[in-house]
Amino acid sequence: MTKYLENKDCECEFCKNNHNFNLPKDIIEAVQNRNLVVFAGAGVSTESRSVYKYTLYEEIRDLLNLDQSTNLSFSELMSQYCKQPNGRAKLLRKIKERLDYVGSFPELERRASNFHIELSTIHQITEIITTNWDDLFERKCGAVPIVTIEDFAFWNNPGRKVLKIHGSINNYGTVIATKEDYEKCYQSLNSGIIGSSLKTMLATKCVVFIGYSFGDEDFNKIHNSLIEEMKDFLPHAYIVTLDKKAEEKFSNINITPIITDATFFIKVLKEHLIHLKLIVPDENFGDIYDVLDLVQEEHTRLSSLVNIKENPQVILTLCYQDGLIHSFERILAMRKTGDYSNPQQVRKIINDYEIIKQQKYNDGVYHDVAYIDGYINGLIYFLYNEELDCIPCYYVFGYEDDIFEFEDFLEIIVNSEITHPESFKYAFNIANKIDNKNGDTVFHHTPFL
Repeated sequence: MTKYLENKDCECEFCKNNHNFNLPKDIIEAVQNRNLVVFAGAGVSTESRSVYKYTLYEEIRDLLNLDQSTNLSFSELMSQYCKQPNGRAKLLRKIKERLDYVGSFPELERRASNFHIELSTIHQITEIITTNWDDLFERKCGAVPIVTIEDFAFWNNPGRKVLKIHGSINNYGTVIATKEDYEKCYQSLNSGIIGSSLKTMLATKCVVFIGYSFGDEDFNKIHNSLIEEMKDFLPHAYIVTLDKKAEEKFSNINITPIITDATFFIKVLKEHLIHLKLIVPDENFGDIYDVLDLVQEEHTRLSSLVNIKENPQVILTLCYQDGLIHSFERILAMRKTGDYSNPQQVRKIINDYEIIKQQKYNDGVYHDVAYIDGYINGLIYFLYNEELDCIPCYYVFGYEDDIFEFEDFLEIIVNSEITHPESFKYAFNIANKIDNKNGDTVFHHTPFL
């Protein structure tokens, strides 16, 4: 058991549930082996008390004028609501209204998606199961949604997937809410392809239930079904919960409770993986924004102040800067998938580009060589920015030292024809083909080679 301690002095709304806990060795090993499955419930979504003051259950109960002491289960209450004329349509509209309301306030959306964003950069977690209807795992974690049997064709594809066993708000016909829906759903899970895959995951991998409670209808149905079928062969699982009585409640069903906040649990897990150098720190992404702004400013400065007809070598410098910009933009765009949080994967990309660059250099395609050098430098800066003071924004073929300042670049480029005659001639031929009568044409390298 690995113990992580955090200052527990803060009692604000966001930190008060960040209880210290022991991180089980099983979970660490499962993540390292890409064998951890997250099973997420309503507690890590828009139904969290930190997002809405009242749950969908409470809202529907009040609309039905039922007493707060009602003991109807969630699905029974939804069935009751659907008995009115057009009840099903009204329920779906109510669900959509709640999700749309959260989406219309960035503060609420941030609260609803804190867990998803924290999870997103743990590249080793590629399989998620959820009973939630929202699309936060898709939008914030880059997960491909598996909702119907047809979708299941994508399950073995590379990348992160989320199995949505209670449907999706993006496909109203799949939403599972009423007692009748639940019965059909669990009949299907007991006999269908998706259900078989679900059981295989729960039976062969390390599962962490997050956002559920012992009395949760979804949790009880799913877990009881597995217990009946697998009995003593069901692997040990974990549940992240704030219920301080969980030890007693889960002691007989082979589940170990971890008493802490769901997002805090993921954050602590991530800190451990960073310590083991298995993922890139999230801070590296934040640093990229500032450096990207700098490179774009220098790109605009160069293209507006130096004429490519008079200084053709600038064409290759612009390609280098395009490579930097595209590298940074892709890193940021792909952050949610976790791909670029994998240091081993980033190093492989760098090595692959080095091979392509050598071939391009041998073929004399110098604008591609400059672009690739920029792209590689962007990846290197992302991985090692703590060790680097700044990014070289300028580039001249044949000049081996880094060039950081515009003024230094202007001095160095004067000798570019001598420094690397072949690339100068290559750039000169490109410049002669460009119609730049007004002097405002900007040479641009697209993100293709």
